[in-house]
Amino acid sequence: MVSLLPLIWALSLAFLTEPITASQSYDRDCYTNTSIPGTNYLCTTDRTPCQTFIVYRAQQTFLTLSSITSLFTSNQTQLLTLNNLTLPTTHNLNITQEILLPINCSCFGQFSHAVFLYKSSRSSDTYSIACETFEGLLKAQTLTEQNPYPDGKIPAGSEVSIRIRCACPDTFETKNGTKYLVTYPVVEGDNIEKIARKFNLSPEILGNENGLDPKSTIFPQTTLLIPMTKVPVLNFMSSPPPVNSSPNPPIVNNLNKVKSHMRSNRRNMFILLAAITFTIILLSVVLAGVFTIIRKKREQNFEPLSARSSQLSKLSPDLLDGMSKLKHTLFSYSLEELKIATGDFSEDSKISNSVYRGRIEGSDLAIEQMSLGEARRVIKILTKVNHVNIVKLQGCCDESRPYLVFEFTSKGSLRDYLSNQELGKELTWRKRMQIAFDITMALHYLHCCTSPSYVHGNINSRNVFITEEWRAKIGGFGIAKPLTQLENEEKDDNNSRMIVGRKGYLAPEYLCHGLASQKVDIFNLGVVLLELISAKEGVDGCMLKSCVGFLVDIEEKLEGSSHCVEMLREFMDPSLNGDYPLGDALCLTFLVKGCMEEDPLRRPTVDCLLKALSRMI
Repeated sequence: MVSLLPLIWALSLAFLTEPITASQSYDRDCYTNTSIPGTNYLCTTDRTPCQTFIVYRAQQTFLTLSSITSLFTSNQTQLLTLNNLTLPTTHNLNITQEILLPINCSCFGQFSHAVFLYKSSRSSDTYSIACETFEGLLKAQTLTEQNPYPDGKIPAGSEVSIRIRCACPDTFETKNGTKYLVTYPVVEGDNIEKIARKFNLSPEILGNENGLDPKSTIFPQTTLLIPMTKVPVLNFMSSPPPVNSSPNPPIVNNLNKVKSHMRSNRRNMFILLAAITFTIILLSVVLAGVFTIIRKKREQNFEPLSARSSQLSKLSPDLLDGMSKLKHTLFSYSLEELKIATGDFSEDSKISNSVYRGRIEGSDLAIEQMSLGEARRVIKILTKVNHVNIVKLQGCCDESRPYLVFEFTSKGSLRDYLSNQELGKELTWRKRMQIAFDITMALHYLHCCTSPSYVHGNINSRNVFITEEWRAKIGGFGIAKPLTQLENEEKDDNNSRMIVGRKGYLAPEYLCHGLASQKVDIFNLGVVLLELISAKEGVDGCMLKSCVGFLVDIEEKLEGSSHCVEMLREFMDPSLNGDYPLGDALCLTFLVKGCMEEDPLRRPTVDCLLKALSRMI
């Protein structure tokens, strides 16, 4: 513990001496994809496209009306009138001066946006333009999803789709006189009462619109919706001009200096108290962490498989529990809507046995019919999880045999590509490695980042779906269960276990004894990695066993056989035409061998697999 004290004091000193800048808060809220409490940008049946407004602040690179209008493709004359300005459009505004901009707000899928095109003129542009150029009016994650670039950099000259958050009043709001919902980006120092005064509103009205208490804390580079009964006027929102007054007499100057000194001392005292509090908290966290590590090391050798498999990441259990209770909003579809979307469930719209492709409000969706029990299980899980590598559940149709509506992945399943040699040629080695990494990321999220942890139980190449950008998402949550439920079933001797899952993917301990744990998912993942290497499907038990035998033998043959490389090349998918790094292929083969060990305790954790794959992509 002594060696940690210099670090703690260094952090405390940095806390005291470094100014607290707005960017520290900006990064936390704009660059993450967490939901903004209280805001409501969902498209609903009683909201229609509308004209509304956003607030934008002049900044160093966009300091004139001319540059701002070109950024948002607005009419300069309209902006001059709207903002009661008479200065030339090429004249510099004050930095942070607020400008009102008219926008057209429409539904795009689940949310409403105003869409603009931004032409990148700099080779250094990245997704940070969402938080810098566009001041948090959209999130960096939204920009990333709409405009994916492999290295995260936007090529100069590229046209980027910008979707600004906005909303239209619903019927209830319109009856109360609300005509516009102005999107207002929060800045450092803002609070509900201050913003309400700026728009001549009561804090209660502003808070109610955004689902917030007037005393709620709001964060920079998030947005609020401002309900207005008429077009807002922004004369009062500009920075006030300095007041001209005669020089203060000496006694007033001295009094001002004393007041300034007292304010400075008070501020320094607050900073000192905050630093001391921070140091105490940090010491407590470090001590708790050290004791936890020591206790876990002592208990590690005595933990059963289920206990070891259920360990979560080192996030606070209370935080994980709170996160897992956040449910997504689902759309409710009528059967008639789904029939129209799928051409009355025609054969042309059929993707597989019970899955159809439909088009609703301009968006393609996957519509799957399920049993009532299976649908309930899927809804219970997918409304509690949210990950880029897990297929999103959009809505449901509550019939006697329900339908669930999922996001549509344009390239279909991984098995579709591996089963067709012509399509398989599109699956380059780099794409296969990215898919392997994406599947592992999804499993890591389910195993380590949710409370309770989940066991998917049905990872296979038909439940891995490929997006237009060649990224993988896992679906097929029909038999997924919380790990705690599986542990209780294992303890219950009277519980009759039904063995479910796809033939050829079942782990030995599950197939023979019905023992399910996170290690079952690791075994399934090994089979999928095997398919990525060879394109063979693990549907035949004998074929699967022979593949495992090959993986077991290869380690011995590497030490003395000159034929092992040829054996590996013969095993690889012919669609690759030999275009792959032999070393990476060999490493991936050994990972597969580890995942498919008979003894589940010898299989690697998903965390270890993630680290290994991250070095290979």
